[in-house]
Amino acid sequence: MNRILALFCRPHPGYASFNAYVTTSTAIAAGVFLVLSFLQPFNLGDRNILENPFLTALLYAGGSYVTMLINSLWLKLFPQFFSDERWTTGKEILMCVYQMITIASTIWLINFIRSTFPPDKYGYLGMLWVVVSVGFFPCLTAQLIRHIYFMKKRLRKATAMNIGLMLDKKETSGVADPQFIHLKRFIKPIDINTFILAESKGDYLVVNISNNGSVEELTINATLEEFEAENAHFEQLFRCHDAFVINKNKITWVEGNAAGYKLLLHPKLPSVFVSGEKAVELKKRMDVEKYA
Repeated sequence: MNRILALFCRPHPGYASFNAYVTTSTAIAAGVFLVLSFLQPFNLGDRNILENPFLTALLYAGGSYVTMLINSLWLKLFPQFFSDERWTTGKEILMCVYQMITIASTIWLINFIRSTFPPDKYGYLGMLWVVVSVGFFPCLTAQLIRHIYFMKKRLRKATAMNIGLMLDKKETSGVADPQFIHLKRFIKPIDINTFILAESKGDYLVVNISNNGSVEELTINATLEEFEAENAHFEQLFRCHDAFVINKNKITWVEGNAAGYKLLLHPKLPSVFVSGEKAVELKKRMDVEKYA
C-alpha cells in the first residue's frame, strides 16, 4: 500500500508550460488516428464515412483532439493546481481519466448526430469503454515519453549546474567583504554573505540567514516585491519562485527530476522549488551550457 501511495505522490511533469500540454495532446490524437485507421477496432470499418477509414479516423481523432484543447481552459483558470511543483503521478492519472470521460461524451455526440449508434442500443458507458480501449496505449505511450524526456533533460542540466557549483567554489574560496541588505522596516543589518533566502508569507517576509553553521530566522513586515526592489543591485539575489528570493551563491546542490528543479541552500533548510518560467533564467545564470 505504501508503495502505491509513493507512486501516486511521485513528481510528474505538470502543465505550467502550455506547449507541453498541446504537444502531449497532439501525440495522443495522432496515436488514436493510427489505431483507428489501420486496426479498425469495434467493427469501425462497417461505419466508415464514404467507406474511407482515414476520413473516419480523422473525424474521431479530431473530435478527441478538440476536446483535449477545450480542456486546456482548466490550465489557464487554475495554473497553480497544474504547476510542475504540485503535479504528481496521481494527479496525472486523474487527468487522464477526466480526459477519457470528456472525450467519450464528444464521441457519443458525434455518433448520435451520425445516427450510428442509437442511445438505447449503444449507451454512454459502452462508448466510454471504446474510448478507453482505443486511447489507453496512445495516452500511456505519450505520457511515458514525456516523463522520460523531461527526466533526462533536467537530470543532465542539474548535473551541469552542480559541476559549475563545484568549480565556482574552488575559484571563490576566500572570505567576501560584508555588504548589507537594505530593509527599511528592519533595524538589524543583514550581510548579503550570510543571507540564504526570503520567503513570502502574506504581508510578512521570513528571512533565513546563516549564523555559525546554524540558521537564524527573522520575520519582517514587508513583501517580497519590496525586498526585491530595495536590493535589486545585488546580482546574487534570484527570485526562483513566486514565494522565494534566494542567494544564488548559497546553492550547494541542484536536484533535477521530471517535475523540475529543486535547490538545496543549507542542510538545515528544505530544498526550494524553481518554477517553470524561472528555470531558463536559472540555467543562464549558472552558465549551464559551459559545463553541459
